[in-house]
Amino acid sequence: MPKVHIEPTATAQWHSLVQSARHDCGADLDEGVEAYLVFMLMRFAERTLVGRHALALEFLQGLQAGGGRPERLRDTGDECLLVCGLFPQRVRRRPVPFRYYVDLGRGAYGTLAQAGAATDAEPFAELATEFITLMEILQTMRAHDPEQQLSALDAAELACETGSQQAWKRAAPGRGTPVSGGNRHH
Repeated sequence: MPKVHIEPTATAQWHSLVQSARHDCGADLDEGVEAYLVFMLMRFAERTLVGRHALALEFLQGLQAGGGRPERLRDTGDECLLVCGLFPQRVRRRPVPFRYYVDLGRGAYGTLAQAGAATDAEPFAELATEFITLMEILQTMRAHDPEQQLSALDAAELACETGSQQAWKRAAPGRGTPVSGGNRHH
């Protein structure tokens, strides 16, 4: 069981968890992307219905809302990231592959970036580009919870669909990662 370090504030606690997971999976993040991830986790910490509704409908409603409601697209991207990263067991219960959530999340963030909604506080273009890395960081945060871990088969599927290097390691521990294990950044 890993040691738990209690930080003085919720923000510091989430930041510590993100930094520890980022270090454990060897990921480099831009400071703005890391800050976004911390504040996203804080925003969704109280929500228990993450990923339990049709995210594609949320995405379409966000597109239809145009510039007036960018938070719908942001929330769609965030929920897709959380489902893939923190709640992969929810993906297993649905008749859609991990790739669905990855593509939908990237699409939501990418649409916001193209619409000019990206600011220094919310780097949507980088979130779209780094989606797999962020997913891996979140999965690493849950790595010590047996109920949240991916089976070898699920990890292999995720790795094939997304090119996740961390998923390759879970799918075939000790075998290394394949050279052409998918495309990380579509």
